[in-house]
Amino acid sequence: MAKAISNTSPLLSLYRIEAIGRLSQLFEEVWIPTAVVKELSEGRQRGYDVLDPSGYNWLRVLDPKAMPSEWLSLDLGRESLLRWRWRLRIQSMSCC
Repeated sequence: MAKAISNTSPLLSLYRIEAIGRLSQLFEEVWIPTAVVKELSEGRQRGYDVLDPSGYNWLRVLDPKAMPSEWLSLDLGRESLLRWRWRLRIQSMSCC
C-alpha cells in the first residue's frame, strides 16, 4: 500500500467532514511533520474541534533530516520544499 505526506489543511478538512478514516483505507501510512502536530495542538488548546494525531496509528510524525540550500532559492515555500525532500527520500528507498 502507498504512503502519503500531508500538512494540516487536508487532515483538518477530512476530520471535519468525518472522513479522516478514508486516508487509512488509501494509504498504509500518512507522514506529517512535527509542525502539523503543533498546529493541531494549538487549535485544541484554543477550544477548536481538531483531530489528535496520536489517536490514529497510521499517522506517523516525521521530519526531514536536511534540506539542500539550493532549494531555498527556488521560492517554492517551505512546505513544498519539505514535500520534495520526502519524495526524493521515498524514491531512493524504493529503488534500492
